[in-house]
Amino acid sequence: MTENLNLKELERKAWTSYFEDGFWDLFFGVILITMGVRSLTDNVFFTFGIFGAVLVHILGKRYITTPRIGRVKFGPKRQKRQMKIMVIILISLLVLLSLGTLTTQTAFPVMALWLAVLFSLLGYMMDFSHFYIYGLIFAISEVIWSVYGEPYGPIANLIFGAIILLVGLAVLTRFLKKYPKPVDGA
Repeated sequence: MTENLNLKELERKAWTSYFEDGFWDLFFGVILITMGVRSLTDNVFFTFGIFGAVLVHILGKRYITTPRIGRVKFGPKRQKRQMKIMVIILISLLVLLSLGTLTTQTAFPVMALWLAVLFSLLGYMMDFSHFYIYGLIFAISEVIWSVYGEPYGPIANLIFGAIILLVGLAVLTRFLKKYPKPVDGA
């Protein structure tokens, strides 16, 4: 019985360590900044910043996180939960895309509410409290867009994105101090 509890606790610690590096924070910070810059400049090129956010996340996990804390294979229960998370994200993206095509005044509050609920659900399912805050930030940004329009919406995205980016950099710095890169051969 205690061995089973210890395994569950170890798996939970491994899962939460997945968020200790700050790369989720950096990801969402870059996303918001990209949205703000794209809207302010009206230059489609800046949309590719989203791919930059994905790249930072993937490469950071691979070259910074994994060498320091390793990789874990989760049990069937956690894997099932991960699959549910992926399905929720895909459905949410489809809903957001369909709401984005409406561009009516009523679509903005619905999008804001949807973002808050989505991030809260992800925060709960992924056991990552930052998602609750980010859901609120994305929702507030969406409300600013709907009420004040441009340039206030993009400026809000830039400000919120910069704050999240700074949080991500602080978390990453703490992670690097806590888990120095192992010496080759050690």
